[in-house]
Amino acid sequence: MYDTALNDQFPAGAAAYAGYVDGGIGNQPNYAFIVSAFPNALHLSIALFPSDNADALDVESGAAAPSDVPGWYARQVARGVQRPVIYASASTMNDSILPVLSGAGIARAGTRLWTAHYGLGEHICGPSSCGALSVEADGTQWTSDALGLVLDQSLLADNFFAASADPTVTEAELQSGQLNNGHGVFTVIPVPEGTARQIAFALDNHAQNVPAARLRVAFFDTAWHVHPDVVLDANRGLQVMPFANAAKTGVVSVRRNDAGTAAIGYVIY
Repeated sequence: MYDTALNDQFPAGAAAYAGYVDGGIGNQPNYAFIVSAFPNALHLSIALFPSDNADALDVESGAAAPSDVPGWYARQVARGVQRPVIYASASTMNDSILPVLSGAGIARAGTRLWTAHYGLGEHICGPSSCGALSVEADGTQWTSDALGLVLDQSLLADNFFAASADPTVTEAELQSGQLNNGHGVFTVIPVPEGTARQIAFALDNHAQNVPAARLRVAFFDTAWHVHPDVVLDANRGLQVMPFANAAKTGVVSVRRNDAGTAAIGYVIY
């Protein structure tokens, strides 16, 4: 996962990107940029200040303090964030944040610990790696000059973006199917709030000998977010559209703006 305050430093092709919802350095806030620029990747939103909502809280000088964690954490859980992320240096995480989490009764499995620890190469902090943390972290930002750029790079656990850290916990099943055919025909899909982050469409229009398809795609969280002309083409492969507010998205509405003859599959996850 890459993160930076400077949008022109982000490279293409990463599995995940993190961006800020607040701040005034460089291009901050730039979370909306990473979602738009890298739609096929996973995305993590970061709040510098505890008054702001995000997937992650940045605990360091000039940002949030360890004492801000319990209140911010409770607010994120209440709005549907799965395992809110706490970011801090390995020393701050071990000496200050772990005691705060314990004192607030926040279970280790209920949060993700994202440490910053430079100089030892690519690793995830924990007793079995660097020894700087008394528990295993969920991810570690291990350099601030990745690829020779002003760019942070993190190594994440395989389950970092999972709803639960416990492999015995079954996540919500994928919702998948095929759009209804016909010009102007709608497919309306209910989504249990907080169970998915995006919808993806698949079309093999070349084999079906039909043109690229055109859709109107709308998401409802607390308001409608309408994409009036989404073009699907087999040359682009799987086409992913992230939800603006995954915790609150409850409806996906798709209208066929094309002739409606091509078979189009979808998956919500």
